[in-house]
Amino acid sequence: MLKHSLSVFLQRRSNKGGTAMSFRIVHGYTPPIRSKDGSHPPKSIASMEIFNLRGFPQWVVLRGHDTDNPLLLFFHGGPGASQTGAQRRYLAGLEEKYTVVNWDYRGAGKNYQPGIPPETMTIGHLLKDARELAVQLLQKFGQRRLFVMGHSFGALFGLRFVNAYPELVRAYVGINQPTDRAAEEGRSYEWVYQEAEKRGLKKAVAVLERMGAPRNGLYKTMSDFVQQRKLLTKLGGVAFEQSPTQINVISNLFTPELSWPERFRFMKGFSFSNEHLWDEFVGHNLFEQIREVRVPVYFVAGAHDRICHDLIMEYVKQLKAPSIHVDIFEKSGHLACFEEPDRFMRLMTEEVLV
Repeated sequence: MLKHSLSVFLQRRSNKGGTAMSFRIVHGYTPPIRSKDGSHPPKSIASMEIFNLRGFPQWVVLRGHDTDNPLLLFFHGGPGASQTGAQRRYLAGLEEKYTVVNWDYRGAGKNYQPGIPPETMTIGHLLKDARELAVQLLQKFGQRRLFVMGHSFGALFGLRFVNAYPELVRAYVGINQPTDRAAEEGRSYEWVYQEAEKRGLKKAVAVLERMGAPRNGLYKTMSDFVQQRKLLTKLGGVAFEQSPTQINVISNLFTPELSWPERFRFMKGFSFSNEHLWDEFVGHNLFEQIREVRVPVYFVAGAHDRICHDLIMEYVKQLKAPSIHVDIFEKSGHLACFEEPDRFMRLMTEEVLV
């Protein structure tokens, strides 16, 4: 495993409270773990390290109160939407029971940089990166298997991961799980259109009629897709009672793990990832592609999610697994684990972690 010497130096200085502000601005940092009394748990970990994944150095954030706790590898959404900040802000309690691993895929967040070969930006390449990371993590912490958790794009990616590498996984948690992407995009368009008509939003209806419904899950242009998502957000189809901007943008863009240069590049990474991964992502139909997995499965769905809707309920009827648990969060949309963090924490600590 390759560690970036400067990142290790900065982390050690950070834990001692002596990191120079200029270094933090250039490289970012992750705050130290603290107990409720303000002390540092003796076996805690709070580090940013670089792992060499198939010849491509990639940043990984490791956080937990006790390194003997089981590993929890999180796959973020997007594609290209790093969620390290939202994880720490809303789900910090996970760090008490797990060693939480936040990894930005190549091309996203801390792992976006100009010059990434476009031909390596495929889900197949990212899955191989993820397997290499999982193997290195298990070796580093002396464990045999880890928990996998994914949100949105990361949930589809996560289900593909556990399907391909079940020997590495204890259990899988899919949050706002995509299944048939083309059908989901079509339903999302129809919901926005009907909601706009119901509310008398004539301009929105005209915009939607101009762009037309997606074909095979794809809009004519990316700008049409962006416009649909803006209307979807405005009409309450992304988050229910919470602010999607606070969860999706502010929490993740201004997290200290990102340096200032990385914050300025954040949207470039998001656009780069979407440019190269979106069509492949939307081409997935798990009803046909994954009918069985060999690990326990937990699905979390938001009752007001108008991106994935309720297709997960149809999917679990045909999916075979050692056990399948579905939890519908009644006060959530497409950001269920962040919209109802207390309920999600109970699931992760009282049901998944057994």
